[in-house]
Amino acid sequence: MKILIVEDEAPIREWIGYTIRNISEEFQVIGSVKNGKEAYDLALKNNPDVVITDIKMPVMDGLELSKKIKEIMPEVFIVILTNFAEFNYAREAISFGAYEYLIKSDIRPKEIKELLYKIEGKIKSKDVECHKSINDNMYEEKTYSKTIEKALRYIEENYKKHISLIDVARHIYLSHEYFSRLFKEEVGENFSTYLTVYRINKAKELIKNTDMKISQIAMEVGYSNPGYFSKNYKKYMGVSPEEDRE
Repeated sequence: MKILIVEDEAPIREWIGYTIRNISEEFQVIGSVKNGKEAYDLALKNNPDVVITDIKMPVMDGLELSKKIKEIMPEVFIVILTNFAEFNYAREAISFGAYEYLIKSDIRPKEIKELLYKIEGKIKSKDVECHKSINDNMYEEKTYSKTIEKALRYIEENYKKHISLIDVARHIYLSHEYFSRLFKEEVGENFSTYLTVYRINKAKELIKNTDMKISQIAMEVGYSNPGYFSKNYKKYMGVSPEEDRE
């Protein structure tokens, strides 16, 4: 599991990195940087599984960083570091996709360990779920309500673009909270997983039936970052796009 640490206070940044490295060899700290701009550039190159970020930092703060990363890497787990005085910012981050927050003054090695193992478990279970989803989408036709059918048509027509759960919810005139629950109930998986699996299946068709470059295929199915596309493809298909083409 690849972890990126973002914190402008060097002692805190170094302590978190040291703590993580001593928990397990499975937890790889791929970067430890002092602002959101450096973190964003590094995330594009290295595709982290987890980003642990402070809120208030120079150049680009943690809220902006979290939003930008979730736009192109929706499955990344973001953990917010906050002080008590910044609690409202932490809640805002949670509202648009951050996974958890930690109060700086309360952080202990045990808390970090428990959180990372919890995230690791979710990643592993998501991998299993996505392999099942790939098979289900290849063989099962399901019946949905008109609302969900409209949502699925929107995905089919717009998956090549950057679309989010909020975009689809607006299209069908539902709150994103209600739409998220309804989608999960009817489809059997969350919106993010369904969209990812749909894009990966479309990419597989292009890999098998065209001579397009892998980077072009990534763009064609809605990924602005070819590296992140390849990572997802291998996670869900079990092989890299290049290996699948061979």
